[in-house]
Amino acid sequence: MIDESVIKQIIAFGFIAVLIVFTYFIIKPIFMSIILGLILAYTFNPLNKILIKYIKNKTLSASIICALIIGILILSIWWMIPKLVDQVFGVYSSVQSFDIVKAIDEFAPFLATSPQSKANLVALYSTVISSLTKSTLDGIVGMAVNFPSLMLEILTIFIIFFYGLRDGEAITALLKNSLPFKPSTTSKFIEKSKKVTYSIIFGRIMIGIIIGILMGIGLYIAKVPNAVLLMFISAIASIIPIIGPWVVWIPLVVGMFITGKIGIAMFLLIYCGIFVNLTEHLLYPLIISKQSQIPTSLTLIGLIGGMLGFGLIGIIIGPLVIAYLMVLFELYLEYNSSKAGQKA
Repeated sequence: MIDESVIKQIIAFGFIAVLIVFTYFIIKPIFMSIILGLILAYTFNPLNKILIKYIKNKTLSASIICALIIGILILSIWWMIPKLVDQVFGVYSSVQSFDIVKAIDEFAPFLATSPQSKANLVALYSTVISSLTKSTLDGIVGMAVNFPSLMLEILTIFIIFFYGLRDGEAITALLKNSLPFKPSTTSKFIEKSKKVTYSIIFGRIMIGIIIGILMGIGLYIAKVPNAVLLMFISAIASIIPIIGPWVVWIPLVVGMFITGKIGIAMFLLIYCGIFVNLTEHLLYPLIISKQSQIPTSLTLIGLIGGMLGFGLIGIIIGPLVIAYLMVLFELYLEYNSSKAGQKA
């Protein structure tokens, strides 16, 4: 006969399992929002610490920072989104009206050595444009349809952001007590994780945004068409290792030279080639120490995998997951080497 205490344990474990399953289904739709809120809290934690010194109130300090970020976000969306949408559709109209046959005849006649090969290239061009158009329109319609859930996700992000700022120390203490390591190993893991998180958030994301803004300023001064769209592309390109903002400004400079706009081409060459590049190469070593730098190959794998798995937010999530795994692997190697040293 089964002991009564065993039955009670089975019931207790079953109840806990049911609660875990329900919790999983509750958190699943907003999991990425929670992660993004915590990342934002970590990013602005240094500013929060400075503000607390003067205000002496954690709740008020967190509220001020949240209000500031919300204000910047609203102003950015109010100014940038309409321009971005307008420029995307402008580019689409230009691409649709682009005479691909004439371009092939003038610049790449070797690609169309026969009427059939030319027809194939035109068909391929039309297919690519149609696919891109459909994807863009589907994305816009999807955002419009899912607007209520999108607003709830944004609300979740800022709730987590607020409490992450206000209760950051308590969250860190909970993490220390929850990790299944020795206290010394836990402290090492948290310290190393802080460094790699700082490297990704500030070394990649923040510097990428700064470089994108600098590119946008230069493009705006040069009165380049679709400057906002090109600024957005430059920021994304700057975040991705190996690529960088050169994928935007080099074709622009070449195009300006070809079309006879020598003055604009020279300005962009000097501004982007010297000022933007120099700023990028100065910022990274100034902000990120060599000890916290992550191998470019791992960052690139994390970015690609993160974007494929999680969309745009994967630019942050992917490299962070890879970085934390790297930290655990380093701690494991340190543990093994210390054990080997003790045996010797």
